[in-house]
Amino acid sequence: MMAAGDLITTDGQIEWRGTLLGVDTAFGLVQLEGWQDLPDMRDGDAELANQHGYQPGQLLSDRRIITLSFELGERSEADFRAAELELRRITAPDENPAEEPLVVQWQGIKAMVLARCTGRLIPTPVEYHYGLTRGAIQWRATNPRLLHLPQQSPSTTPPVAGGGGLLWPLTWPLVWGSAQSGGELVVTNDGNAHAQPTWRITGPCTRPVIRNADTGAELVFDDSYTLLDGQQLLLSTEDRSVLLSSGVSRSNMLIRRHWFTLPPGPTRVRFETSDGGGQLECLYHHTSF
Repeated sequence: MMAAGDLITTDGQIEWRGTLLGVDTAFGLVQLEGWQDLPDMRDGDAELANQHGYQPGQLLSDRRIITLSFELGERSEADFRAAELELRRITAPDENPAEEPLVVQWQGIKAMVLARCTGRLIPTPVEYHYGLTRGAIQWRATNPRLLHLPQQSPSTTPPVAGGGGLLWPLTWPLVWGSAQSGGELVVTNDGNAHAQPTWRITGPCTRPVIRNADTGAELVFDDSYTLLDGQQLLLSTEDRSVLLSSGVSRSNMLIRRHWFTLPPGPTRVRFETSDGGGQLECLYHHTSF
């Protein structure tokens, strides 16, 4: 099964609902707005009483709006009509409000947002009757972050104690024991914005703990919480959900909730369980604005 973005072969191509748009397609690229641009920002600045200016507040991004302007011109009338019907099909609104992958390759970087199509323009000037028109498609993504593809998925297991050590009487060369191993990930975000990881814990294990070794923030489960052999638990930083792979919530078992993102550069993450079992995977994208 093909993953989102697999159809794209060159810069300036856009994949939406299994159809390629843009460069080297029937829908030739005229302009792409909103992809390289910073979305509109909203602020929490507070007016200073009896003083000039404002007290700076948090600055947050609005939704990302992407607009593709295209030129549709096919050699035959039949090809033109077929391309137009395809365009109408892939931009038709769905009854389900879920967002879908919109993938763009630009300057060698293939990235994705989850979006919905909110606009389609197919003008009908006189040239339309001869198989030529220029139009536009618009999408809106509630999460404005650009998620670089493919998704990253490094993993680790809880730390294992070292073994061996010096034997008496001492002889040269000295043979030292092995150090503790495992239990730590160095997760690197090559983008310019904070990434929102999803943590996947696979059992069997009891009382899993995910800790940001750089800041001390941690996600800790109740002492009695146990994942059975083969069970998987997903912790989403974006919506702060805690779900078994079956869809059942286990949020009530998460007793310490210091959710953390992955800033640009490396982040050290530690994983431990009270019984030494289980595995942790970090599912994330290099992320940009």
